[in-house]
Amino acid sequence: MKKNILLVTIFIFFATTTQAATLFVTPSGAGTLEGSSWANALPGTSLQAAINASNVNDEVWVAAGTYYTTTTTNRTISFSMRNGVTIYGSFAGTETLVSERVLTNGLTTILSGEIGVAGIADNSYKVVYNQQLDASAIIDGFIIEGGNDDRNPTNNGNGLGGGMYNHGYNPGGNCHPIVRNCLFRQNTASWGAGAFNNGYNGGNTLPTYINCIFSQNHALIEAGGMDSYGVGGTASPTIINSIFYENTSATNVGAMYAWGGSGGNCNPMLINCAFINNSALNGYGGAFIANNLDQGGGGSSGSCTVTLQNCIVWNNTATGANPQFHVRGTGAEVVATYSDIDLTGQSSPHIISGPGTGNIDINPMFLDIASGAGADGIWMTADDGLQLQNASPCIDVGDNTGVFMTDILSNDRIFNTTVDMSAYEFDATTLSIENNAPKLEIVLYPNPTNEIANLSFTISETDTIALLLFDMNGKLLKTIAKGRKTGGTFNYQIDISQQRSGVYFLKLQTSKGNYITKMIRK
Repeated sequence: MKKNILLVTIFIFFATTTQAATLFVTPSGAGTLEGSSWANALPGTSLQAAINASNVNDEVWVAAGTYYTTTTTNRTISFSMRNGVTIYGSFAGTETLVSERVLTNGLTTILSGEIGVAGIADNSYKVVYNQQLDASAIIDGFIIEGGNDDRNPTNNGNGLGGGMYNHGYNPGGNCHPIVRNCLFRQNTASWGAGAFNNGYNGGNTLPTYINCIFSQNHALIEAGGMDSYGVGGTASPTIINSIFYENTSATNVGAMYAWGGSGGNCNPMLINCAFINNSALNGYGGAFIANNLDQGGGGSSGSCTVTLQNCIVWNNTATGANPQFHVRGTGAEVVATYSDIDLTGQSSPHIISGPGTGNIDINPMFLDIASGAGADGIWMTADDGLQLQNASPCIDVGDNTGVFMTDILSNDRIFNTTVDMSAYEFDATTLSIENNAPKLEIVLYPNPTNEIANLSFTISETDTIALLLFDMNGKLLKTIAKGRKTGGTFNYQIDISQQRSGVYFLKLQTSKGNYITKMIRK
């Protein structure tokens, strides 16, 4: 009865609204629970109802917290997007403009498949299930986790896509959502654990993923991160500023599967993306597979081309051949330009097709390849480990054609005149968290502070130092001290009274390494 009252309240709100509207949702709701403001937000159990009640050009704003597909134990229930509706997550719950939302502290709104008892065995099959969508359906600012479609796979969706399933299956089926600023983590499925784009048998799915991370998803068969299935149809995602990291499969292809064949097409386009530390646990193709074989074997028809521009493919592993990528079927190919790809162990036909303009095969020199999310364990923050070191060969060597205006941390995509490879743009004034911090005697107090903190540090010998203050986005705010210092103890007052409340970083640069400490303005 309470749920029905909430649904009626939502529809009354929209019936009295003649222009684009915004519905507000928080985990527990607030006030009158009708969704007209943060003070009167809908409860999390009404999130899907809010999406369903929205009209073209409406928005649904979702505050930080965890939202579950259902309060029951029915594994078939999922969230679904809607044409014309933008679903925004990761709000603090006080914003009046989308531009006030801060994503650079990490994503904070979770869509979860965790239902029933603890553990994934009885989780929702799919966290997000989409069908009949065009590019006006947008989701932005969510962590999507815990989906577990462990059913035997079928072409109509069973076993496919634990995190997100885009259903363009059969003639007339279309599914082209835009997915922005989302983290797909720890989802499981037979195929395409993070996301599955299904264009089988005359279907058509052309989703766009921008600033997305696929991390630690696991396929029970193949494709831990993403699977695009264009057999007899079309499944060609566009993927920009996105990362596939530590995804695994029980057999082949740790991260991404692209399959055309049977007269169908699968031609993913990836710009400024990275495939790092993905693993095929009992097969080939640690990062991805391009497959043009007809279903059921035999010949090859249709098309399958994986196109990489300004990408990095590095340190992926497979128990079999071709640790980075694998090519199957006549006409299937991998075309790469201005990309850094480890070709060790790759042999024909599992090589780059075309001229390969601007490609290199050199260690990209990440800040910390073993810790993609950085020391804080939170993706899309200033210490992400897959940022480039200042000596990286991947800086200022990309192709500016078609690049997105910002990188995955919302920094300008082109800092100098030429774009970098991968999802992060290197900026000499941007905070770089380094692992060679010297052991210095450093004291900072009080911390947190309202106005001024006192910093003291000791260096043992003459050195050139710089003391810099950065905001949470990694942008340099001020140079506090710079120059050559003799050995001794130094004291500085750090005034942040003019800064907004939040997290800042102090960076002490020395010739022997850098020390970075967090500073909080109350």
